[in-house]
Amino acid sequence: MNEIPKIHTFDDFRFDAQRFALYHKDKLVTDGDKKTMQVLAVLLNNPNNLTAHEEIIEKVWQDNPHGATSARIGQYIKRLRKIFAELAPEKEYIENLKGRGYLFIGDVFSDAPETADVETALPDNMPKGESVSDEKLVSRFSVRRFALVSAIAGLCFLIVLSAWAWSAKNDEEEIKREIKESQLYESLVLYKNPAAFREEMLDKYWLTEADVNINTDRNRIREAVQKLNTEGRRYGEETKCEQFEFQSIEINQNKDFAVVKTLEKWFIAIYFNDGSLQKNKTVGPYFVSYLLRKNGGEWRIEKSTTARVSRPKPRLTDIQPTSEIKSKQQFFVKITGQDFEPETVYLEVVGEGCPEIKPCKVPNSALRENSKLTETALENVPLTLATGNFRITVRNGDSTHSNPVQLAVP
Repeated sequence: MNEIPKIHTFDDFRFDAQRFALYHKDKLVTDGDKKTMQVLAVLLNNPNNLTAHEEIIEKVWQDNPHGATSARIGQYIKRLRKIFAELAPEKEYIENLKGRGYLFIGDVFSDAPETADVETALPDNMPKGESVSDEKLVSRFSVRRFALVSAIAGLCFLIVLSAWAWSAKNDEEEIKREIKESQLYESLVLYKNPAAFREEMLDKYWLTEADVNINTDRNRIREAVQKLNTEGRRYGEETKCEQFEFQSIEINQNKDFAVVKTLEKWFIAIYFNDGSLQKNKTVGPYFVSYLLRKNGGEWRIEKSTTARVSRPKPRLTDIQPTSEIKSKQQFFVKITGQDFEPETVYLEVVGEGCPEIKPCKVPNSALRENSKLTETALENVPLTLATGNFRITVRNGDSTHSNPVQLAVP
């Protein structure tokens, strides 16, 4: 992006277009990645006017416009809207002119960043009438020249040090951008229309293999697309990334190889090509390790591996009925304890009609629909049981089951 960097202010927000940093009430907003902030910068340069898709692509993806489409821009607009909705829910800053582009709506005040001029001057506090010999003058200028040279040398050292630090930081930012955008592109673009897949579509994020049969991400994606096409399936619009956190980034001394670890969670909706839903599923959270190499000055992904996150084992303290217990009729209970995961927790029941080898279950979907779930309590849990004594345990997804609590149904 070649515009002169500016500071844009609107309402309680301040945007530094040089650093691509958004502040709300002087607090840095950390939710948006660099590409999202670059899109915002383009919109803020032209407030209350149409900014066409082509202009956004030209300025944000100028180095590599391959794969940049209006749908791709829409993903970043969605992130911006989410940020603004959380911080200023009463405002609607971005308007979509379908098929044309976007408007940023609001009173935006823009100023060039302040710069400090460095001036040098001789001292003007010489006593009146004092004459200065050539020797003294040369001595005085020698001292000043030495001080100036020292200052310049120190400044050069700081510039070199800053450049090195910036380069390392820039590598990290580029790696983060590459990984996150690649995964969003794979799941939210590529798998939604696998029939349109072309091999060159992978060039933006993934290395080209010398041998297409080796175990690389590119080969994995190729096989996944082929499988979706063969089975007549695709990802639906509901598919989304629910969690994406960087755990570590390790770059080698040559700065041409990196190992990155993330924590990810995805919601995936899979449809048949006739429009009927096959299934919804939540994948993760799980750890992913990525191997990246710098190729032609650009970071590209070579391979990734996943590892399951060990979910905490829940602990039960008590179970209390919150409505009258009647045999074979629905009633409600409250279960207290620790380390419940509201997104994955479910119940297993053993007793009359619920054998040990195949216990009855109250799935997470039923709990989330009917109950209030926290890390220490499951309230308004629905049960329908026959007369008898029951042993109830809780699991967080695929975690080890909790200690049991007993419940008697008269």
